[in-house]
Amino acid sequence: MLSRIIALLLVLCGTAIAADEFTLYELLPPESHQFAITYDVTATHEGSQFFFNPIRPGSVATKESVLERSTGKALQFEVVTGKEAKAAGLLPAETKDDAQFIKVHLLGPVPKGGETRIRIIKTYTDAASYFLKDGQLVFERPLGIKRNVVVLPRGWELVECASPAIVSNCRR
Repeated sequence: MLSRIIALLLVLCGTAIAADEFTLYELLPPESHQFAITYDVTATHEGSQFFFNPIRPGSVATKESVLERSTGKALQFEVVTGKEAKAAGLLPAETKDDAQFIKVHLLGPVPKGGETRIRIIKTYTDAASYFLKDGQLVFERPLGIKRNVVVLPRGWELVECASPAIVSNCRR
């Protein structure tokens, strides 16, 4: 419980000092191959009425919800293909047509010089990136943004990390 409180504090404090992206990964029991994701991001593209969040190939997204962070209001969303997402004009032409995205409907267009802060919550199932090997928990996933927190399941500890990290051990 304490580790979840610390992770939440990191989320709250981190978003107070930066408007850029932040992801919290909460690893669920390894035999489930699931991890909960809380992704905070700020939409800044003037006039945009949508935000597109990619669903990684090989991952199955469930338990999705989206909030507008300044009001706490739930935002409408749907899963669309890359072809549908590109039609909005917000993604590069080289985006694959069969890619999957969460299309978030913003409360209104992003104003000139303004922003819309959103939180996307989802659970991924991905056996290729989160699994047990020789009795060790493996979370092998490229982290595409700069600010991430990974919370291990109770009873596990970090023994190797391929990225620069700050490691905190909270035991109760």
